[in-house]
Formats: sequence, C-alpha cells, structure tokens
Amino acid sequence: MTTATPSADTRRLATRVAASSEIDAPAVEAVFASHGVPASPIPAAPRSLRVLRLRLWGHKRDIPESGPFDTTLRIPRGLVMAIAPNLKGKTSLLELITWCLRGTPKALQQDVISWLEGVECDVLVNDVPHGVRMRLHDGAIADAVILKTNSIEDLAAARGHSPGNAVVIARARSNAEYEAEIQAFMLDRLGLEPILAYASKTGVVQTHSWPAYFGAVYPPAGGEKVLIGETAFAGLAGRLLEVFLDLPGAALLTRVKAARDRLSAEHNKQLDLVKTAADLDRARRAEQQQRLKTAQQSLTDLLAESAVPSATEAAERVTALSLQLADAGADRRAADVAHRQARAARQADQRRLNDVRESAVARRLFHGLDPQTCPRCEAPVTAERRTAEADRHHCAVCTSPIDVQENEDEELLQELLDAVAASQRAENAASETLSTTDEVIRRLTGRLAAAEAELRDAQQAGTATKRAELEREIARAQGALEILQPSVEETVPSGTTKDSIELRVLRALAEILEADLMAASVRLFAELGPEIAALARRFGIASVQQVKIDRRAALAISKGGAKPDSFSGQSPGERLRLRIATVIALLRVGARLGIATHPGLLMLDSLRAEEVQEEDAHAILAELIGIARETPELQMLTTTADMTLPVGRLPDEAILAPPEGRDALW
Repeated sequence: MTTATPSADTRRLATRVAASSEIDAPAVEAVFASHGVPASPIPAAPRSLRVLRLRLWGHKRDIPESGPFDTTLRIPRGLVMAIAPNLKGKTSLLELITWCLRGTPKALQQDVISWLEGVECDVLVNDVPHGVRMRLHDGAIADAVILKTNSIEDLAAARGHSPGNAVVIARARSNAEYEAEIQAFMLDRLGLEPILAYASKTGVVQTHSWPAYFGAVYPPAGGEKVLIGETAFAGLAGRLLEVFLDLPGAALLTRVKAARDRLSAEHNKQLDLVKTAADLDRARRAEQQQRLKTAQQSLTDLLAESAVPSATEAAERVTALSLQLADAGADRRAADVAHRQARAARQADQRRLNDVRESAVARRLFHGLDPQTCPRCEAPVTAERRTAEADRHHCAVCTSPIDVQENEDEELLQELLDAVAASQRAENAASETLSTTDEVIRRLTGRLAAAEAELRDAQQAGTATKRAELEREIARAQGALEILQPSVEETVPSGTTKDSIELRVLRALAEILEADLMAASVRLFAELGPEIAALARRFGIASVQQVKIDRRAALAISKGGAKPDSFSGQSPGERLRLRIATVIALLRVGARLGIATHPGLLMLDSLRAEEVQEEDAHAILAELIGIARETPELQMLTTTADMTLPVGRLPDEAILAPPEGRDALW
C-alpha cells in the first residue's frame, strides 16, 4: 500500500509544548524522553501483507467425506472468492489464515481443529517472503516456526523440520508460545505499537496488541454490532483507523492520552486523599479546640468557687523541693568528705611538727653530756679527743663525725609550722562549707515539709480531684492541638493546587496532537461519510440519506428523514452492508488522499449472509472488484455459498472452489 508523506509542520513538538504549557524546553524534553515521545511526528511505516499459499493436511473423521486430506490453496493478488456449500470449509479457510497470522483463530470449530495434523502458510510481509509451519497434535500446536527466505521458491520448499534455504526466526511449542511470537513479529514488521487505553473503572492502563489490529484485516462477520475490530471498548475502533489511514500523530496521541489519563487519575486521587485528610484534621482540631475551651472554662469556674491551691501545683513543688533536697544531700556528703580529708591532712602536719621538735630537744640533751669514759669498755676519754670534738666535730667517745644542724632544724620547724597553719585553714574552710550545707538541708527540709502539708491539704480538699481532671484535660487538648498543626495543603488557597510538570506537559501535548489530527482529518472525514452513504445505497439500503463518521470510527446514519442513529442501532443485514461499505470507503478515500496505510490484506466472510439479496450481493462484488482494480497492491479474500456469484466476473485462479466431484473446499 502507499505511504503518506510527513506533515509540513516540522516544528519540534517540544518547542510547541513548552510554549503551550509555559514549561521550559529542557523539562519538556525530559518528560518526552520518559514517555518515548519523538521530537517531531513520525510518518507511518510502510505496511504490506499478502497471503501466497495455504496448505492443510490431516484426517477427517465422522463425516461423509472422512479420510486423509492434503490440500494446497494458492491465493493470487486482487479479489479472491472461496465458494462452497455451507459448512464446507469456507469460513475455516479464513480462520486458519487468521490462526497463522493473528496467533489465534477467532471462531475455528473444534472438530475442524481435531482433523488437522499440520498447516503451512506462506505470506509476503513488506514484500519479504515469510512462512508459518505448524505441526499439530490433538488439536494443539506441538511445534511451530516462523521462517524467512529470500525468494518465494525457497519458501515453498521449506518445512519446519527442514527449512532448507529459509531462516528460522522464531519457534514455539504450544499455542500460547506461538501467539506471543507471531504478535511480536507482526508488530515489529508492520511498524505498529501496542494500543494503550486507560480504564477509569479499574484505574489501570489496558494494553491491546496485534489481535486488536487484526480486526482491520478481518472485520466482524454478519450482524455483529462492532463496526471494526473485535471489541467495542472506547477508542479501539478509532485507533484501528491508523491501520487504514496515516493520521498524523494518531498512534502517539493514543499513547499520550493513556499516560495523561492515568497520571491525571493518580493526581486527582492524591488530591482527594489530601483533601480528605485535611478535612479530617480540621474536624479534629475543631473538636480539640472546643474540648480545650470547655475544660478551661470549667477550671475557671472551679477556681472562682474555691481558693484551695492546686494539687497539681503543690505536687510539682514537692517534687522540685525533693530534687533540691537530694542535691543538697549530695553536696553535704561531698563537704563531709572534704572536711574529713582536711582534718586528716592537718593532723598529719601537726604530727610531723611534733616529731621534729622532739628530735631537736633530744640532740640538745645528748650534746650537753660530758662523758669521762666509754660507756661500753670504760676506756678514758683523752684530751686530744675532746679537742677534736671541739675543733673538727668528731665525737670524743666514738670519734664519729657530729651533724651540726641547728640552723636546719630552725628552717624545718618553720616550714612545718606554715604547713600546719595552711592545713588548719583548709580544715576550717571545709568545716564552714559543711555547716553551710547542713543549714541548706535544714531549710529545704522545712520547706519540703510545708509543701507536703500543702499537698495533703489540696488532695484532701473537696474540689481537688475535679481540678486535677480538668488540668489533665487541658493538657491533653493542648498536646493534641500541637500535633494537629495545619498541613501545607490546607494553607494553599482553594483552586491553586499545581499539577505536576509531567501532567501539564502530557496535557499540552495531547491538545497539540489532537489539534493536528483534527486539522489533518477534516477533508478525510468530509469525504468518507458521503462515500459510505453512496455505497450503502448501492448495497440495498435505499433509505440512507447521510452518513457521518468521526475519528472514533462512530457512524451516524440518517435514514428516511428520521434523526441520525448509530451503527449498532441498525438491523443485522444493514450492519453487514454498512461495514463492507465503510471498509471499501476507507480504502478508496485513503488511496485518493495519499494517506492509505492498510497492509493490503482484507478478509470478508459470507457476502450473502444476513439475507443479502442476490442483486445487492452483485453490487457488493462489483464494488470489491472496482476497489481491487483501483488498488493493485490489495488482496481481498471473500466467501460465499452462492456458487454462481463470481462466475464470469473473476478469473478462474481467483475462485477457490472444491475439487471436482467433492463439496468441501479442502
């Protein structure tokens, strides 16, 4: 299919968002980076998808045409129609292609699945040959591979167990594994990203992957109420328009809206929590203020009635005096120790003074003696010895030197006298301190006794208990008010709460992308509505006067002069015709405007379903042939039980019919 050209407005989104949100560009670019937002709109990637071949083999059971089968169907470009009686494999053909390309079939019958032993599907994805090879066991995938080759011929020869020149790019050994592998493969090759939508009821962002996109390849059959896709959740049908049309920034807008809605919901929830907490705190403060006011008034009234001192105040004085008395007792014990130490020091100095005085007296006494003979051997003391004693200070008796220290004794005595005087002064000072502490203890003991008596009087008074209760009540209320200070949120005036920078950027970005999308889609939707209405009339809905379609892919159908009605409000037959008309219009207008990005594969089941008359069926077929002729890259697979419908209108290779002599298509 063709690829749209980029928008002429190439100004960087960050610059535009910065100007709109009044947030500086670096902060905007930081938000862009965190959400994977490109600086400028990115054009849609080229997409093309075409089925080349489908091979099925297995063993049919419990039906008239039971037995082994191995059928290969080659599917050309353009309009291809599978014809067979009802319940003979037409819808199963589309469902098996869906299984290979989507990851899971939409409505493949269990008996059909049980017959299959293997499925091969060759496709061109962006003109590159790829193949799916499934081996089934008991109706489930036992082994599956996705192959890639350089040529269609190599692809036809490749098998799962023997890929030949093909490259195995993914392998799965269960239904779930294959579903995950093919989804990742298709999103990557077709340049699509998961569809994100914020669900306000659950508060989570829902992710819709490749199966949701596949609704644009295989629209609902018959009278389903969904126009495009498989589910009617808000926004999905509009999001699928991206597969048909390159609307500027449509994919990015959906993702940004999902992020914006999620962040906005979280922000609002946080604001609600803050407001609820602030309201609760205000109520609690009002309650405590009233409690404090009531208790204070009650205490005032009580004190006016009685002059009895407060038991609490008396108890506080008793406690304070008890602590002071304990401190004074500690001071007294310290003073007593200091006094004892000073007295012991003074006594020691006194003893040393006495000892020195006694030694000096003794020496003087012995020096006054005049011995005539030695007291031991009675040898006479000679005149020479007496002379030596006088001259050289040698004892006349034993001739030993005599220590003359009269002056030294005088100095030592003076030192000791000074020491005794100092220690006496220290002892006196310690004694005075001890006396002072004794006096302090005496005074405190008296004051404590008086305070204790006052406390007893207050406790014995008739209003003491009530007063104490009120004082405690006041203290509790004051403590609660200290804790319940107004929060920052309460001090901000109402309506001035600032959104986060991230939320402001996403909101501005969504508005800009929305405006760009609206500007780019004005002509598109102006042409789509009349095209759908004209086709609907050709398909047999003669009363259709006007059809309008918006970016949500919602139709407003005006018929027979009545007010416009929705797509789901139409009859099943009308819904089938309108769906086919919408698909053809999307392809035709998209190609005309040069913005078509549909991958080129379209599967429409049962053109004659929902009581579509033969004439209408021929009109639908004619339009499909026309759109196929106008769009050479397009491949449309359709089905019908009307074996004559395509005869003479489609080439033989474009008609998939049962083999000669059989009713079943495969």
